[in-house]
Order: sequence, then C-alpha cells, then structure tokens
Amino acid sequence: MKEKLLNNLGLKVASLALAFAVWMAVVNISNPVINDSQPVNVDVRNEEVLKNSNLTYELVKDTVTVSYQVRTRDRSLIRASDFHAYVDLKDFNVTGAIPVTVEINRDKENLVKSDAITARPMVIRVDTEELQSKVFDLAVHTTGQKPDGYDIGMVSLSPDSVTVEGPESAIGQINKIGVEINVENQTADFSGSTVPVFYDANGNKLPDIGNKVSVNTEGVDYNVSVLKAKNLTLNFEVFGQVEKGYRFTGVESEVKSVPVVGTKSVLATLSSLSVVSDKLSIEDATEDKVVELDLSQYLPPNTSIRDQYKNITVTLKVEPLTSRTFTLDPGDLAQKGASADYEYSFDKDSVDVTIRGLTEDLDTLEVQDLKAVIELTNQGPGTHPGVLKLEVAGGFELASVTPFNVTVTVRSQEPESEEPSDESSGPGEETQ
Repeated sequence: MKEKLLNNLGLKVASLALAFAVWMAVVNISNPVINDSQPVNVDVRNEEVLKNSNLTYELVKDTVTVSYQVRTRDRSLIRASDFHAYVDLKDFNVTGAIPVTVEINRDKENLVKSDAITARPMVIRVDTEELQSKVFDLAVHTTGQKPDGYDIGMVSLSPDSVTVEGPESAIGQINKIGVEINVENQTADFSGSTVPVFYDANGNKLPDIGNKVSVNTEGVDYNVSVLKAKNLTLNFEVFGQVEKGYRFTGVESEVKSVPVVGTKSVLATLSSLSVVSDKLSIEDATEDKVVELDLSQYLPPNTSIRDQYKNITVTLKVEPLTSRTFTLDPGDLAQKGASADYEYSFDKDSVDVTIRGLTEDLDTLEVQDLKAVIELTNQGPGTHPGVLKLEVAGGFELASVTPFNVTVTVRSQEPESEEPSDESSGPGEETQ
C-alpha cells in the first residue's frame, strides 16, 4: 500500500490541488491583515523659501519606503502612486533635516489603518548652496561631414544666449554652452531646433549638469546658410628692394590656394586672392623673412574662409649673390663689324669676365652661354679700347671685364705681277 501511494503521480497532483483549494478557502474566509511597503518618490514643497534666500538645495535621498497594513486579498490593489511623500522647506532648519510627510492620494478602503502609514527614513537631509545665475552666449558646433565644394555660412540662433541658474558649484563647472548642428549632406540653406549643450574648460560635454541647473529656454531655433566654396590661388604682392649684393628669389608657402566661400555670383568673379600687406616688404633685406598672415583680412566682401586656412606662414626668400670669373681669349672670339681692309690685334692674350648671380645658377653657366662678341664697328687704324659685348641671361649680372686694347692696321697690299705684251716692240721703240 505504501509503495502504491508513493508511486502514484495522479494521486500526488490531486493532493496538491486539494491543498491549494484548502489554502484558498482559509484565505477567503479569514483574509488576514499583513504588513506591506512601497518605494515612493519624495516631492518638495515651498521651494521659494530657500530661493528667496538666494539658496538652492539638493535632497540627500529622494525616495522613502512607505509601510502600511493591508488585507492579503487586497495587496495587489495598492500602488506607489496611491501615496504622496514630501518634505516642506518651510520646516528647514540649521540642521538641514526635514521630516517626511506621507499622504494618501485618495481614499483606500483596502488599507486597514490609514493612520498606521509610516515612512522610512522619517527625515531627509537637505543640502543647500548659494544660488547663482549666469548668462552664456551660445556657441555653434557643427557635426557631420560637409559636402565637397560647400561650406557653412552665417548661422543665426534664437535665442543667441541663455540664462542658467543653479548651485554655484555646478555653474562653476560650465565653461561654455553651445548648440550642435548636423551639417551632413547639406547643400542648401536649412533650419531646425535643438537643445543647449554644456561644456567644461577642455571642451568636454557635461551631460549630468542639466539635472542640477535650469535653463531659461527649452530649445534653440537655428537657421543655417550653406555657401559654395571655390579654391583661390594665393598671390603675394611683395615690394621693396633687397640690400645690394642680395636677391629676392620668391615666396615660399606650404599653402598655395585656399577654399573661399561665398555666393555663387561673387565667386564667379574671383580666380585668385591678392595678399597686399606691409608685412610683405623686403626693403634692405639680407636674409629670409618669415611672415605670419591672417588671410581673412584680405578677403573680398561677402566671402569667408575656413578657420584651418585662416592663419598661414610664408617665407620671403632672400639669397646672397656670388661671382664667377670666366677667362676668354680675344683672338678666339667672334668679331662684329670687322673690315676686310684692316687687321686687328689685341694687347692681351686673355680677358677675365666676372659674372654675378646665385650660386646654383652660376654652377650651370658655361662659357658659350655668354655669347661673347668683340665690337669693331667703325674702328679705323689706330689703337682703341676693346669693347666686349655679352648676352647675359636673366638672373645674371656682368660684374667686370678686364680692360684690353685693339690695334687696327691697314692690311698690306701685295704687288701686282707684270704680264708680257702680246706684241714685241720694234727696234728703237720703248715699252710704254
């Protein structure tokens, strides 16, 4: 019999069902009173009491456990929203401890004793701090990738500043307040609305500050103009004369062109950006001159430039001139204006020609590049100062030529040979 009872599953299930039925019958008949509780948020009343004293506050704990008695069958009918827990700042004292009051939002027949309702903890500490109000101008931060060939123009905000109020310690963490505008794929003017964002001194967002301070606006409206961008070649207008013996060799800059933004009609008239500045003077310079330029100062009206291209560094290159001497043989040089009736001789076997220029240019210069010619036009018999003409290419200067003389003499005539007469002279006749 024992084994039959232990191994009979149906009998076990029937026993469990019978036990549950008996329990339900007992509960329904007796419906005993039990203790229960709910976590309830704590509200604050009469906040103006502290605000009028220029104080702000923070609850050390913002929830309490409300305990009450209820009959077993009614337990599921009780909600946290049936209770209202609060502290009244009129009761604020130097200790900062304020008693918690719990009220029932509406009559609850399910609660056994409404006067037996308690809160734990029974008091909540309120920390106070000086209240500060500060005005911040709104900064604009763009997010997303701007389309190639476009840039953001003027951004108007409404409002363009906000007033923030809160604990002095919280306000002190705020370095600036801005709005973030997504410019992804924007090729035309657009508008929208967003909320202010708090930043610290390092530009990091302060996501939790919004729970500690209040802002006098819930949203900020914005209007954004989108402008066309065009690359303009930089044209540096350098002026002045370097010191004698030196040469200005050009402007050296890593930035050759910059994207300038503006309306389509304005950009259509532009191909380069002229930079005219007193800083670009090379007067009496004997070495390179490094110049810092703010390109925004030289933009045409109704145009702008991205911040990363605004400030550039250029170098005005100045190099010293050096000399190189070439030795020429006057007798081997071409002669201009020479006459066949004269002979020309020179008092020197060699003439030194000194050319001045940049070292790297002089290194590539050859004698034949000078195209040296001796000028003999209209020189008659006698001794004359030699005139040497050179075709010096751009970038070179003729520094000096060794003086020499040219002696011009009449070319000697050879005697004519006598030819025999065709007819012999008769006797006694003289040859004429």
